[in-house]
Amino acid sequence: MAGKKRVNSAHIDVEPLTQSSFSVFGSVIENPDLSLARSRHAHDTPHSAGVLANQGTARKYSEISPMLNLYRASVSHKEAKAVTVLFVCSPRQLHPIAGNPKEARGLFDLTIMERHPYTTQTFTPMGLDPDDVTAAYLVVVAPTVPSSMSDAGTPDTANIRAYLAHGSQAVSYGAGTWHAPMIVIGNRAISFVVTQYINGVAEDDCQEIEFDAGGQSGLRIAVPEITHFFRGAESKL
Repeated sequence: MAGKKRVNSAHIDVEPLTQSSFSVFGSVIENPDLSLARSRHAHDTPHSAGVLANQGTARKYSEISPMLNLYRASVSHKEAKAVTVLFVCSPRQLHPIAGNPKEARGLFDLTIMERHPYTTQTFTPMGLDPDDVTAAYLVVVAPTVPSSMSDAGTPDTANIRAYLAHGSQAVSYGAGTWHAPMIVIGNRAISFVVTQYINGVAEDDCQEIEFDAGGQSGLRIAVPEITHFFRGAESKL
């Protein structure tokens, strides 16, 4: 699938990336016990979900995110292989917001979404400290329009969700989940290790939809200032 979809103008707000809010789209991978990250020893903080490993110097959390290969259901039936690739993603250009409020960084034009119908796809950031406010990344997803609608199979643009992720979070998109290509926000590039299955058949591996706003502003994401956003999210915990 590769095509265009007519969309109305809309502003999309950003929310914190949490497993509970993201679960219908995939998985959020992060340390479930933040106190452990600040501890010198893995056994200092009890946690029922993990088990001690590496002679007691690590805590292991098993099967945190499924890696799915559904290529047997593809039209081509061509066998797929697991791959690990590296994406080095530069910061995206943003439109200024009138008044330049301190809590807002700018507006991002969402012009395309993609999906991988037969595989999960996991993005793990490298070299980005959780407390680093010079860069973060947006995770933008949408449900699929049901088969009963005229635009069945395309992204449901009326229910797009946008999340801001920090350096200690990886994200795994579920098979068939519509999502935006990686969107880095901030002052520097972020490298991502990406794991998924591929079989080399373009239509099996990746399907894209471009958005046509008919000359209007289209779908715009209101990107917050990184420091202000994460401090506000922490205050609500």
